[in-house]
Amino acid sequence: MLDRPYPSPKAKLTIRVYRVRPDGARVQVSSCISDEDLHLPLVSALTWPACACPRCVAAAEVA
Repeated sequence: MLDRPYPSPKAKLTIRVYRVRPDGARVQVSSCISDEDLHLPLVSALTWPACACPRCVAAAEVA
């Protein structure tokens, strides 16, 4: 039996940017970590307002 709890199922994303030197060694230039709890969820496409282009407006008037 494990003595430690299971890791949380949160989504995490880590992006690291490296520069490669002429001798082949990698040097980290920058790093960015995104945590699921810090950002709002993506907005559903169903919450966007209706299209107001002339073709869609004309189609809505006919229907």
